[in-house]
Amino acid sequence: MRRPAKAMGDRVVTQPLRARPRKGLLAITGAFQAPGGIAAVNRLVIRSLADEGYRLDVLTLAEDRPAFLPGYVDPAHLRYEAFAGNRVAFVARLWRRLLVGGYDLVLSDHVNVAAALAPAGWARWCRYVVWLCGVEVLTPRPDGEGRLGLAHAWKRLAISSYTRDSIARRFPRLPVQVCELALDPVRHARELPAEPNPARPRLSLRAVDGVEQRLGPAVILMVGRMLGVERYKGHRCLLSAFPDVVQAFPEAQLVLAGEGDDRPSLRDVALSLPEVARARVFMPGYVGDDLLRQLYQACILFAMPSTGEGFGLAYLEAMGHARACLGGKVDATPCVVRDGLTGVLVDDPTSPQQVAGALCRMLAHPGRTAEMGRAGYDLVRSHYLYPHFRERFCAAIS
Repeated sequence: MRRPAKAMGDRVVTQPLRARPRKGLLAITGAFQAPGGIAAVNRLVIRSLADEGYRLDVLTLAEDRPAFLPGYVDPAHLRYEAFAGNRVAFVARLWRRLLVGGYDLVLSDHVNVAAALAPAGWARWCRYVVWLCGVEVLTPRPDGEGRLGLAHAWKRLAISSYTRDSIARRFPRLPVQVCELALDPVRHARELPAEPNPARPRLSLRAVDGVEQRLGPAVILMVGRMLGVERYKGHRCLLSAFPDVVQAFPEAQLVLAGEGDDRPSLRDVALSLPEVARARVFMPGYVGDDLLRQLYQACILFAMPSTGEGFGLAYLEAMGHARACLGGKVDATPCVVRDGLTGVLVDDPTSPQQVAGALCRMLAHPGRTAEMGRAGYDLVRSHYLYPHFRERFCAAIS
């Protein structure tokens, strides 16, 4: 595209227009301080838009300072404001940004946050995209406010077919696209080698009874936040199942990695187990990325008998280390874990008996369990790395 020609004496000079950098406005709950799956979605989105050349204005409701991790975006291309839960200030700044205008993309990560955009969407002068990540839109949610944010969105992106189908059953007239997630491009490699790392590190941890032990060849690993509002993750079921597992496989060990307000209560549950099981339960709390990688390499399988996953990024991380997964069939877990191929899914993940039976079968056949881990690794390499997400996301918002 060129500017109108200007006459200069006998010459006519045309001046090419400079392409305006695309601008994006993200109204989100959190990305770099907030834990959990929604924050992980936002980190993927920020990195993808930055790689597509967007200059970003990011307004984050839940975080308390504009801090971001290196590697996701050039700070020169990002204006980041945090509101520490002050919703009035958050919405006021959001509308100030909208009135200035000039955004090629407006995006929200939560239907209740998107509700602040609903009037602009209804008036057709702002087209916004809203992510549907899981518990915030599953029955009985969203509430009335959230429904406004959902109804007036230009596009609705669900992180799994399970979440899409859950919305479709309640709002059949609202089209929803699926855009599956991927491993974090900074915390994990953009590409995985053709062969997984076979090394098994020599690790020692302190069990809940206070005795330090070396991890052996039959480690069952669970990684996840220990929050009272997220008891659906299945920590208690796994602890209840573990005595039966130890009875059949005395060498089995259970590592529950994670932190949260429910951890003291879970520790009490672990301490109440029979001595032979209690002595083989480890709760190291929050673990950094380096230790987490070592734990994935040290375990024989990953178990999370959850009932409320909107996608299941924790399973992807385990599969990215070639570890078979145990999960349930009642949420989005089957969208990630292929039953019998990359792991084992139980009909009722709240049943300690079913979970214990599945764990025992996996421990009884370590060769088959390793094959499922390798199949999961290959699936991640072919479908769940950052370049795959970027391609899916950019196609969805085009």
